[in-house]
Amino acid sequence: MINIICEELYLKMMKELGEINASLREAVNDLTMSLTCINNTMKSLKSDFRSLEKIDEKTEIHFFKFQKPRFLAWQIFIVELNQVISSTPKGTDSMLVDYYKHEIEIINRFFRQHAFYHQYYLMNESAMDADLFLIRNRSLFPPGREIVESDDEFSTELDYLFAAFRASDMLLDFLVKRVKLLKINSDQILLQQVLAKKKRSWSGTKMELVEFAYGIYFTRRVNGGKADISDIITWLEDSFSEDLAQAYRMFVDISRRKTISHTNYLDEMRGAIQGHITNSLKYKPQKRRSKN
Repeated sequence: MINIICEELYLKMMKELGEINASLREAVNDLTMSLTCINNTMKSLKSDFRSLEKIDEKTEIHFFKFQKPRFLAWQIFIVELNQVISSTPKGTDSMLVDYYKHEIEIINRFFRQHAFYHQYYLMNESAMDADLFLIRNRSLFPPGREIVESDDEFSTELDYLFAAFRASDMLLDFLVKRVKLLKINSDQILLQQVLAKKKRSWSGTKMELVEFAYGIYFTRRVNGGKADISDIITWLEDSFSEDLAQAYRMFVDISRRKTISHTNYLDEMRGAIQGHITNSLKYKPQKRRSKN
């Protein structure tokens, strides 16, 4: 039940953030509105969690290991992204590259500082989950929260740090892209233009592509299930040169379908595969060779 509530809250939050900032991983158009949206969502998440009459350890661990960090990561990321963008120096491309590299080193230093827990996060380990993701086992000063005050009734030893890892991955992706763009010389630009002509295009509707994206997301097959819906949408946008800025709103429309299936395109895909296999297995008598 709590997982369904989390998904609904998350999709609603992502839709609102998309409307405020357009490109969620590239710019912060309104920091106050963005943080207000996330803060209101976190309050709802906390209220929904506390309203549960009974919660077993497995559910509590999953909530604080995966669900809460998904929401909190966006708060950390948006604040950090805003600071990086607002502090970007005006100067030569070389100066910008040095600035972005310095920010990358800060993130890597953060990963090294929490190397043991970062490895636990990357490998999706579970041996210490009871110690790290149950409220009752929370220490006075959890890692990463030695200074920032946290809610004793809605936090565990590592939920904040896991959110910080997620946010850092997102910020690292932003910084690496910036460095790559600045390092492209004229010859590489020409090469990119040639390769762009060979880029694949999507001939279906955007709604079908969004349905495909959410199909991948909900089946949890990318990066061990840790890939966020925004990662998958960005990947499909880059792959097919499509603008899916309204993906979250389109998914709401998909969920409200009444006259056709919620998975209309995926149903069509399944039918096409089954039809091909059925036809390929049909008995096809061999033509008899004529005798000379």
